[in-house]
Amino acid sequence: MNDFNINDFDDKLTWDLISEGRTKGVFQLESQLGSSWAKKVKPRSITELSALISLIRPGCLKAIMDGKSMTQTYVDRKSGKEPSKYHHPSLESTLSETYGVLVYQEQSMMIAKVLSGFDLKEADNLRKAIGKKKAKLMLEVKERFISGAGEQGVVSEEIAEEIFSWIEKSSRYAFNKSHGIAYAVNTYQSAYCKAHRPLKFFEVYLNHAKDSDDVKEFVMDAKNHGIEVYPPSLSRLFPDFTMDKDKNVIYFGISNAKNVSAVDVQIIEKLGKTKDIPSFTWLDCLFTFGGVKQGEKLGKRTIESLISIGAFNGKNNKTQRNKMLYEYGVWNSLSASIKKHIANLYKHYSGAFDDLHTWISLALEYKYVSSKDSTEYKYIAKECNGGRAIVQPKKVSELLDLVESLKNPPYSTDDHAWTIANLENRIIGCSLTCSVVDGSIKSNLAKNMCKDVQNSTIIGKTSIAVSIASVREYETKKGKNAGSIMAFLSVEDSSGSLDVTAFPEDYSKNKNLLTEGNTVLINGTVSSRDGNSLILNKVSQI
Repeated sequence: MNDFNINDFDDKLTWDLISEGRTKGVFQLESQLGSSWAKKVKPRSITELSALISLIRPGCLKAIMDGKSMTQTYVDRKSGKEPSKYHHPSLESTLSETYGVLVYQEQSMMIAKVLSGFDLKEADNLRKAIGKKKAKLMLEVKERFISGAGEQGVVSEEIAEEIFSWIEKSSRYAFNKSHGIAYAVNTYQSAYCKAHRPLKFFEVYLNHAKDSDDVKEFVMDAKNHGIEVYPPSLSRLFPDFTMDKDKNVIYFGISNAKNVSAVDVQIIEKLGKTKDIPSFTWLDCLFTFGGVKQGEKLGKRTIESLISIGAFNGKNNKTQRNKMLYEYGVWNSLSASIKKHIANLYKHYSGAFDDLHTWISLALEYKYVSSKDSTEYKYIAKECNGGRAIVQPKKVSELLDLVESLKNPPYSTDDHAWTIANLENRIIGCSLTCSVVDGSIKSNLAKNMCKDVQNSTIIGKTSIAVSIASVREYETKKGKNAGSIMAFLSVEDSSGSLDVTAFPEDYSKNKNLLTEGNTVLINGTVSSRDGNSLILNKVSQI
């Protein structure tokens, strides 16, 4: 652990992570907005990171400077697209670190000190007047600024008035630098943790995710960072998200599944201490968790949820989820006495058969006989007298019908990729076993997957088969298509997620297919300038 130092502010891995926009979960930059501007600003120091954090607030993004936002002006000047500009050479020493853009309140205060000889109290009055829009105080400060400039002789009164007007406009959106630097340090340190201990980072953040959408975003981001998240199963029924350092994976916390309560988790944990749950067959799960014994019984919705996400599958249970759901529905329709009888039969004969219909059939033939010296099951047909059978005659035909329906279900109980993905999306908020596109025949037309583009392993033309998670439309402000609508898409497959840009002409052509939830084949281009996003060229339905 000696190489782990969150106060090493020159760590290339951390700055690369921020500059590439891989900032999900990173303090102040976790949003799409933060990620997008981080890729544009590409900060390599705490001061540049502080400027980024300060400039992505709504006021700065809306404040127009030289025909564009203060934020974009900073980016263009930092990248060398345009030179830094100053209203007067005397301002360069104060504004050089932000390329002539007034980012901080402290910069206004320093300018007032340099040009007009303000002391600290007067400079703070300037900050208050502008920030809190105090008209009377503003007039007093302005008069003092102009007169002070005349006394100092650094600039003329005319230029001083022009500079004050500029300060007044800019400072409405300026941030407190001390806050900006403090935020930047926290931002860097959280990014450092993500860069150097990604497995632990994602384990912690998944356990503190605020909702299922947040969980899904973190799961997809984990995949983009080469970390798999496995769904709950009999061999790994962890209540919370739990990492496995040796395998570089995270196991999904079962308590985060819909309809699984803390009490349910306690029941499972209790049984785990007394029974070899990882070795359970499907019928072991059915008769144990769906039985009638209090303290060991899970509710109907809980069991259906656990089946749906594959939690009951293990080394001895390869039963398809749709089949388990169907059989559980049949089992749940039985009376408590029949369930108990079947479960006792199963236990008595050590699970000799692996079909539910066999055990229901046996329940019609065997009865439970208890005497002073022994307890056993006897075949009813061979018993002339010996008490009442466990199954009443009028129930026999109903049970025989159930046996037949289990042998010949009214619909296919086979699993398909899209059904598994949809079940997992519904219960745990994301599909972990497979993606909805995996079941499509046309998905094999894809040349690459999201992770290939995300990790910049390809440049140039490619195609990906994906599900569209979100579509964000944007009206272009400049260029030949000014006023046209383009879109930013978030797409995903089983390997992870990816941002796709659809420019106006291509978005207009394909808009009918670019809807949330749709599965499509996207042909596009990965540029060398920004290797972790895709420019859309063509879309087809899959």
